[in-house]
Amino acid sequence: MVKRHPPLQLALVSLGLLCGAMPSYARPTNNAAADRAAPPPTVAQAETVPGDRDTPADWAGSPVPEAAPAQVAPARATVEAAQVADQLAGAIAPPADRQADSATSAASPARVVGRASDQTLGEPLGEPLGHTSGAIAPDPALSTNTYLTSAAALTARPQSDRWSASPANSAELAQADNDSDLPQDPELGVIQVRSLLEDNDLGILRIRDQPQLPTQTAQPPAKIGFFSARLAIASSDNILLAVNDVGGLTSDVFLRPSIAFGVYPSLGPQTALIATADLGLQRYGAQSSLNYDDLRFRLGVRQGLSPRSYGQLIVTYQELYRPGGNRSRFFKNTAVGLTLGRRDPIAPKLALDSYYLLQYNDAQSTSSGTATDFSRIFQSAGAYLGYDITPAVQVGVSYQLNLIDYTAQPRYDTFQQVLGQVVYRLNPSLRLNLYGGVSFGRSSEPRVQFNDTFFGAAIDATIPLF
Repeated sequence: MVKRHPPLQLALVSLGLLCGAMPSYARPTNNAAADRAAPPPTVAQAETVPGDRDTPADWAGSPVPEAAPAQVAPARATVEAAQVADQLAGAIAPPADRQADSATSAASPARVVGRASDQTLGEPLGEPLGHTSGAIAPDPALSTNTYLTSAAALTARPQSDRWSASPANSAELAQADNDSDLPQDPELGVIQVRSLLEDNDLGILRIRDQPQLPTQTAQPPAKIGFFSARLAIASSDNILLAVNDVGGLTSDVFLRPSIAFGVYPSLGPQTALIATADLGLQRYGAQSSLNYDDLRFRLGVRQGLSPRSYGQLIVTYQELYRPGGNRSRFFKNTAVGLTLGRRDPIAPKLALDSYYLLQYNDAQSTSSGTATDFSRIFQSAGAYLGYDITPAVQVGVSYQLNLIDYTAQPRYDTFQQVLGQVVYRLNPSLRLNLYGGVSFGRSSEPRVQFNDTFFGAAIDATIPLF
């Protein structure tokens, strides 16, 4: 015989089922039922092992446990009580809208597809159905676009708390708002598939695009081999720098064509090798007996000492020949010279170049079968002040002081030279030079005379070879 309970008593029992509280006579009498009726553990309680981010095994595979029906009543009474409880739940509990459904399904352990730590610490993962409180507010840190694929981020906010969508995050908001339209499992709710870009421990990994580095075009190697050609014409009041047989000075006009080949390979960041070979033909207008050919070789090293200065050590070998069928050498010179040079900018278009040269010359001259030793120590100091009128035109003036001490003769010379010039660069390889100046000095040799006035023009071309 089935025992029937009064309607008021059944209503109270049903209300207890909905609110999670039961009268003392309807509560479970064994420990197993009590364990099933206990509320689910919070995340703070579940994370008992540091670093363990997985869902606890004791509640991960089942939905939120509800209060078990009383086992002391017969089965039929239990069914009837459940039917009455369902009717009362519809009258007492607020309607289950989309917000409550998504909040409940997102908060249930089966809905959690990421890490247990994605939920707010200290809050239960689920609530009994019919609870009148609002949806659990997600952690502010989980509301950013970076975590929109985690379970807590898919929890919809109240309508008044939703942040406005922008074009940049409209796709993520659409994903969060449309979760309730996804197919739902009657027991597990909506199952969200984890993104392939999400790491178990780090979440979604965003790879930063590498900055576009400017591509450097390969620079062609610098040329080290050059061929030069030069043609000079000049007029001088004292071409011999000596008093002639009649006690005067010999003036003339001369023409000097020359060619040169040079290589300047780099030996280091501030070091270069210098190797040149020059051939010049000195031809006079009226004094053709004085014509000669000049052959010269140079080998040395130039070393940068600072951004504005350099040092240079050069070994030179020179020979002078008389032209014609019976070609004969009449002068030979071997020299070793050390040069220190410097350039100082004074203004944007004005610069001063200065130098000092110390050179030893081992020279012999042969005339009519008689050899004369002209070995000497040569010192020269000078400066050149140049001004760029335009990138192609430069004007300048130079001063030079020369001291010559002959080692095999009782002779000492001192002479100075002042020179002005205009340089016009026709193109990067072709240059025209107009110059004029005076020289003066004295010598311990009575016949030597340095007073001279000269002017001339020269054009030279340089062609890079390799």
